Amino acid sequence: MTLTAKVLLTVACAAWVLADGGSPTPTTQDPYPELLLLILGSSISFIAPAPKNAFYSPFEQAMMNKLHKPLYTVDIPPEHPRKGEYRCPDTTKPASIPRSQLKFLYFVVQGRERSRQKYTYWEAQGIVDDPRIDFRRKTVLIALGYLDSTSFPIASMLGNQYEDLGYNVILVDNQRFATVHYYLAARLMRPVGKHVAEILVLLTQAGLDPGKTELLGFSLGGQTVGYIAKNYQKMIGRNISRITALEPAGPCFRTLGRGDRLDAADADFVQVVHTNIDGFGMATRMGHVDFYLNGGEYQPTDLNFFPCTSTCSHFRVLTVWLAVMRNPGKFIGIKCDNIQNARDGSCYSNFPLITNIMGTNVDVCRQGVFYLSTGKTYPYFLGWNGIKPQNNSWQQISDDNDRGGTEAYT
Repeated sequence: MTLTAKVLLTVACAAWVLADGGSPTPTTQDPYPELLLLILGSSISFIAPAPKNAFYSPFEQAMMNKLHKPLYTVDIPPEHPRKGEYRCPDTTKPASIPRSQLKFLYFVVQGRERSRQKYTYWEAQGIVDDPRIDFRRKTVLIALGYLDSTSFPIASMLGNQYEDLGYNVILVDNQRFATVHYYLAARLMRPVGKHVAEILVLLTQAGLDPGKTELLGFSLGGQTVGYIAKNYQKMIGRNISRITALEPAGPCFRTLGRGDRLDAADADFVQVVHTNIDGFGMATRMGHVDFYLNGGEYQPTDLNFFPCTSTCSHFRVLTVWLAVMRNPGKFIGIKCDNIQNARDGSCYSNFPLITNIMGTNVDVCRQGVFYLSTGKTYPYFLGWNGIKPQNNSWQQISDDNDRGGTEAYT
């Protein structure tokens, strides 16, 4: 498929989803139309163009040829980027957003059967009186990834699900600052985090309870929520209740210390989900509980003839998280001694076998690194069968490859 065809297909699918998502009537179909789009998109990897003259990069091809045996994972990130790592000039250099540009930092309140109201940074006081907001309920603030916007499908997918669960939903639209060269966007998330925290302080003074407030971030947004929470702590002296980080971005963040990226200290409880630790994600443990799905490198594909490589595995966390929200208690991980064991899926022989449930009902007292095996297709969960080694499909694939002969990808 040519790049032009991929772009046209992306635009067409996005338009279809947005037309459906704009309906004032909550959908009752299972799964959501948006969910089907993301499954399709993650499967065929049309979100990012293929490398010139090659469908897979040499790095991806090498990883596919040796599933789950590629790199040694250290629990402490290296001081310098790996060979081939994306270099980010002045990653920790202070950055600021001119006051004249803050009108492009938006807060979108969603509720009352998918209706929305957008506020600029300067208009955010109006959120207090928005009829969609009730501070007696839980509140989730959602930060999106690189190049993303609240007008695109991911925001609808996540916002709709949390609305259905009875949350106040606030979507941060910082597209103006995330649609620049990636390393600049990574820097700009620091002042974005500071200004979003200022609005959270304003809402707290009007009745928002930080004990009922959660931050959810995907990819670059998974690092942005760390900056929001850090600044909120400094400004008000209290913690946000919970952070959920879905595949927090790795490029430009892998070599940073705890104070310059997402960390467990940023909230009362931080849950992190890893699906592409050597590509767009990050192997480092950043939460109280870190789930490494199928080892965290690559995810099973729902199209047998097309491997789920970097882009697919990175975005797969979205459809998995929707399945988690819609099937509470069904995604069960087993505790590992370290990240390397989680990468290799070699935690089944641990005694005693400690488990935890990924999602809103995670046990906050069972902290650590967890390996979580999933199925190939939506809704992905294996339930208690997932803690049995004979059902660990990725390990079976690795064993097949180690024995030689035909390589098995799925």
